[in-house]
Amino acid sequence: MPTSTPIAPPDAADYDVRTDRSSGPGEPLPPAVVVGVDGTECGLGAVRWAAQEAARRNAPLRIVHATSPPRRREAADSPPPPHARRITAQAYTVAVHTESGLRSETEVVAGDAATVLLTAAAESQLVVLGKSTTGAADEWVLAPVAVRVSARSPRPVVLVPRPRGEATGRPVAAVLGVGEAGDDERVAEFAAEAAQRAGTPLTVLQIRGKRAPAPDGWAGDESEWEQRFPGLEVRRSTLPGATASQVLAATCPAPLVVLSAGHGSLLHRQLDGPHRWLLRHCTSPMALVPPVHRPELDPREEIVAVG
Repeated sequence: MPTSTPIAPPDAADYDVRTDRSSGPGEPLPPAVVVGVDGTECGLGAVRWAAQEAARRNAPLRIVHATSPPRRREAADSPPPPHARRITAQAYTVAVHTESGLRSETEVVAGDAATVLLTAAAESQLVVLGKSTTGAADEWVLAPVAVRVSARSPRPVVLVPRPRGEATGRPVAAVLGVGEAGDDERVAEFAAEAAQRAGTPLTVLQIRGKRAPAPDGWAGDESEWEQRFPGLEVRRSTLPGATASQVLAATCPAPLVVLSAGHGSLLHRQLDGPHRWLLRHCTSPMALVPPVHRPELDPREEIVAVG
């Protein structure tokens, strides 16, 4: 069974640990933003993005690193290996330097990376992972984990690419038409709230084909948008039957592109072709929102699914 060992930075004098900014006495902290780290520059970029998002959400940041289980049963209670401590300590430093008032914690967990992150996701409000889009060697390590977590997570997953310039002033983008009607509403809500937190406009791109017209619901009602998200500038466009490359051309660069993750299950547990293409080529942070009918994941099921 996976075991977890919360750890503190090796030299407490080099770190600034502060409590949550606005939680009052006796008030419980909201669920954490989880970020997976692996020691790569992509992973540190994800930490920076996650720290900023956690601050916007007034939530704690939980930095998680998965390491190989101990080979001997008697070593199950042994401390995390030095390299794991270095990875989490470096990530902690990046998080504190990015958002100095953020409540952050690090955790080293023995087990398969995707399973560890899916278990952490169940207790979080958001999962953040880094991804390479340059063809570098680490992409072959990061991509399978990102695909498995995005396809099975019970919480939204944000995939952060290598930095390629800031999308300052650009709108957050919501892509509707991937999945069922309820999926559109989940995507629209996530994207609208992200745009409000970031203080940017929102672009809503409807890609549902002509044979499958946009369903009735609040996501297609302009007055409902104004009621739910007052003051938010919403720009709408349609591109029926758009391909993945057309979606990117219509939305990027953006501070965040939001779409449904599709319908993964034990029998269909990977992202489909367009999602995988977007994961490979999107140079903006991309949020994959779980569909309405995705069942809650028992971590033991993931072990069966990928074993």
